[in-house]
This record gives sequence, structure tokens and C-alpha cells, in this order.
Amino acid sequence: MPKPITEPHMHSEDPLAPNAGDILIEAIAEAVALKLQRMGLACQQRLMDVHDTARYLGMTENAIREKACAGDIPCVRIDVKLRFDRRELDRWIDRAPRQGV
Repeated sequence: MPKPITEPHMHSEDPLAPNAGDILIEAIAEAVALKLQRMGLACQQRLMDVHDTARYLGMTENAIREKACAGDIPCVRIDVKLRFDRRELDRWIDRAPRQGV
């Protein structure tokens, strides 16, 4: 006579055995990590180019270039390209005067 099919138990005797909750949490974590990676946020580089800086600050690339040339935004020139330090930009934002609308 064949053995009856039983559902797996949620709690195993082995405390290290994954349960359904652990498996679900791991799947969610992997999905979030993948989404962050696709968005380019998983591994943020310290120095950004004009395009990434414009996205980071919500400005156009032309506005970023103009502010850099005028000395209004912190940047460094490496070879012939402008680079923007994420930490310096954050400090620049923190120092910006707050204005009411």
C-alpha cells in the first residue's frame, strides 16, 4: 500500500531548516535587490558624471554644466570630464538656504 502524501510541516525539528516564511523573505529580498540594481542604486559610485548628477539632483544636464562652470556646484575635473562627488553634493544641498513657497 502506498504512503499517503502529507503536506510539509511549517516547523521542522531542525532549527536551521528554512520554513515558508524564510523562503518568502529571501525571495522578496532578492526581488528588491534586483530592482535596486536595475535602478542603479544598489552600488552607488562616489563620483558621478553630468548625466548621473542631473538625475540625482532632478535637474537638466545643461543646468548642471552651467552651475559647474559658474562655480555654483561642487565638482572636480578629471582629464577633460566633469565629475561630481555625491558626498559633496549632499553637503551642498544641506547648506542651501531654505525658502518658503
